[in-house]
Amino acid sequence: MTDLQARIVMLACLVTAGAALAVTILISRMASDAGAPMIWFLGAVLAGSGLAQLVLAQVLGQGQDMRPMLVFALGAGALLAGPTALGYLAVSHVGAGYISMTFAFPILLTWALARLIGLEGADRRRTLAVGLGLIGGLIIATSKLTQLPSDATLWLLAATAMPVVIAGGNIFRSRYWPKGARPLTLSGLTLLMGGLACVPVAALMDGSPAALWHEGALRHLLGVDIAVFVIQYIAFFQLQRLGGPVTLSLLGPVAALTGAAGALWIFAEPLPQGFLLAGLLVGTGVMLMLMRRRPAPEAA
Repeated sequence: MTDLQARIVMLACLVTAGAALAVTILISRMASDAGAPMIWFLGAVLAGSGLAQLVLAQVLGQGQDMRPMLVFALGAGALLAGPTALGYLAVSHVGAGYISMTFAFPILLTWALARLIGLEGADRRRTLAVGLGLIGGLIIATSKLTQLPSDATLWLLAATAMPVVIAGGNIFRSRYWPKGARPLTLSGLTLLMGGLACVPVAALMDGSPAALWHEGALRHLLGVDIAVFVIQYIAFFQLQRLGGPVTLSLLGPVAALTGAAGALWIFAEPLPQGFLLAGLLVGTGVMLMLMRRRPAPEAA
């Protein structure tokens, strides 16, 4: 694959995964409004989409011995299920638009974590980018805080913590990606492990999962969400393999814009005050993050 072809594939994966992520957030709000036991719903989506991808890998001749990937998949699955569960639980309290907007920040936090552990070198431009992004995030979070009832404050904090865990997952997958693992098999196994990780939490918090099977509307939402997750994570893991953790985080702004627009259109959720200023700061930060470092001039 040439460099140009790789960039085209990365762009296609970026747009696909980002838009699909926004759709899953909107579906989570629909499921919550329909009374779904949310952790059971998430676990079923993760496990169902993981199994679908593993079957697809076998059909396409990309099946592999999964035993060497199990430890990685357990860790990556937990780091995937954790923030997603926070979002699924918080969406009815803070809105799908706010959940979507938090996904604009992992690109900045991913670079900051990579810098702390030595995966990225010193770069003042990128440090400024992180600062601008975090200021934008604080503007959105504090504005949203004034719009919520006092009993939703903890849910706002939980939703705001999501990008930190997501950034940690981006770093983990890039650093510990199993040698020779193919994206489709690894993605399917990770999703399956994430689904299994939801089971004890769901049993404790949600009780019985019976509503998932008895309610026709929830069954339909579950099927659609599984299909979207399959598409999202095929693109997601391919993007991670080709572009690394910081490039992967670029899907966040795509999801943020798509999800906020969808929440406004479908649920009539108002945008937070200061959204334009915050969006400008985050957008500037993302652009600074994307700018290539100028090569040092050659010595005469």
